[in-house]
Amino acid sequence: MTTTDPAPPYAAQPHTAPPRRRTAGLLAHLGWEALLLLLAVVALISILLQADAGALGPGLWTSMAATGLLATGFALSLRTGTPNLAVGAQAALAGVVYAELARSDWPPLLAGTTAVLLMLVLGLLLGTLTGLTSAPAWAVSLGALALAQSIAIGLSDSRGVILPDGPDGAATGWLWLAVFVLGSLAGGALFLLPGVRRALGVGDPAPGFRPSRLLGAVAGFGGSSVLAALSGIVLVGRLGGAFPNSDRLVIAVAAAVLGGISVFTFRGGVAGTLFATAFLVLAENALRLSDLPLWLVFSLVPALAILFGILIGLALDKIAGPEPQP
Repeated sequence: MTTTDPAPPYAAQPHTAPPRRRTAGLLAHLGWEALLLLLAVVALISILLQADAGALGPGLWTSMAATGLLATGFALSLRTGTPNLAVGAQAALAGVVYAELARSDWPPLLAGTTAVLLMLVLGLLLGTLTGLTSAPAWAVSLGALALAQSIAIGLSDSRGVILPDGPDGAATGWLWLAVFVLGSLAGGALFLLPGVRRALGVGDPAPGFRPSRLLGAVAGFGGSSVLAALSGIVLVGRLGGAFPNSDRLVIAVAAAVLGGISVFTFRGGVAGTLFATAFLVLAENALRLSDLPLWLVFSLVPALAILFGILIGLALDKIAGPEPQP
């Protein structure tokens, strides 16, 4: 008597987004980014209608570079699932360290490198703590925010530190703007690859230690800390001094979230942070030329951008579907 082997039990396959739906998600991101670019152009035209071409001087683009580097840093930490709320304070601390060393006759390159390395060490410590303990990144980074801000205020004695040589030249601002643009685009393109996201443990909901989660936390905190330090140094060069202030965190978060990076799945597009930064910086300048209250220009606009950006990210997630699985 012969018997047939029972059919193997049905094994559920990982839930993956159909290729067409993933393509639709990418196209939705590109469409939203195109709209952000259009809004940035409208803001630029508004500036030109209210002032002459001098309003588009090097100071504006250097400010955009500093804001963009900070926004790119926060975007990196958000993409790795470890939002670093300390980037604003880290930028301020790096700026103070750079200015203090420059005032002590350190060469600018050495002073800047030292400030960046100090923030990198802090970021690596935060990433290691987050990765090993699975502590929420917001809690870890909030502690770092208070630490960095208190040190910055202590070093500068609350009055700021003036650079001995004054503000940097226009060429330096254009260089940093190029660094921001290229870095933001390269990072956005890199995180489109599912393999990169899996390697960094992005979107892993399981509690407990995971090697990929440790790698993602270290990369997110370390990378965002370096970009925050560069942002702080660029701003110090533009202003001609360091003045401790962590308020820039809000516009950095606004640019990343409005740019389409989801706070739910940490997915984003390619140029969203770049175009959102351009729009917010240009819009702030256009509104300031209109003599609107400063609280509206520098506080209300970024706040509304964050809240609206959360809804945009949710809509883009719905279009893209679930995260592809290996």
